[in-house]
Amino acid sequence: MIKLRLKLDTVLKDKGISQTKLSQMIDVRQGTISDMCRNARTEINIPIVEKIARALNISDISELMQFEEVEMDD
Repeated sequence: MIKLRLKLDTVLKDKGISQTKLSQMIDVRQGTISDMCRNARTEINIPIVEKIARALNISDISELMQFEEVEMDD
């Protein structure tokens, strides 16, 4: 099964930006950023992803998310 995985946790570490700082930069709740870093969300809010990309100067979406193969639970 293919699943879309956000790489926000890795991107933030690479850029030296905390979840709190990003939440302040884009005016989104820190809890939302935390959920996104943990891939705990089942839906992606496109406007938030666009805000993140602008704030982190990301122009290639593959820097922020990717498909990965996951095993299905039986």
